[in-house]
Amino acid sequence: MQDLLDRFPGHNLAFLNVAQGGLYEQPTMAHTVLGSCVSVTFFAPRHGLAAIFHALLPRASEYRLHGIESTPYKFVDSAITAMVHRLAYRGVPLQHIECKVFGGACALFAEELSVGRRNVETAFATLADLGLRVAASNVGGERGRKIVFASSTGEIFVRLLGNGNGRPACKYPREKRS
Repeated sequence: MQDLLDRFPGHNLAFLNVAQGGLYEQPTMAHTVLGSCVSVTFFAPRHGLAAIFHALLPRASEYRLHGIESTPYKFVDSAITAMVHRLAYRGVPLQHIECKVFGGACALFAEELSVGRRNVETAFATLADLGLRVAASNVGGERGRKIVFASSTGEIFVRLLGNGNGRPACKYPREKRS
């Protein structure tokens, strides 16, 4: 981490726990550790804004909760919607946002039940429904990731964690290209 901080002097440092997100105007190195969870980054360089969240579960509607407004970053779909609304409120048009998707490891469950896989599928589907393009992704597999997001440049640095557990990686449907 110190190497990255040296490469990006003057950046604040922010760690995201599960169900947290941040919108950054000031140069920030936001970092988190993902297993089956998913993070999506949003970068709007023309507007000097960047955002990221760390979501635990795919869709808020699958869980009977009261007051989801107080924890919008717990779920992938509501986290994406919340960030898009925050950026739109700041005057950022959707076409000026570059998104990247990370996480969704299948380290704990069989492929059919994988929360990681469902998190990733929900992220891609929600972004597509909103008309947002995904510029890059690093998803699936059986290993967790540490990610660091440089809000000033939109760069993401990914380090895979551990040695894996010998189980096959998640299989994701190929993304359709238009």
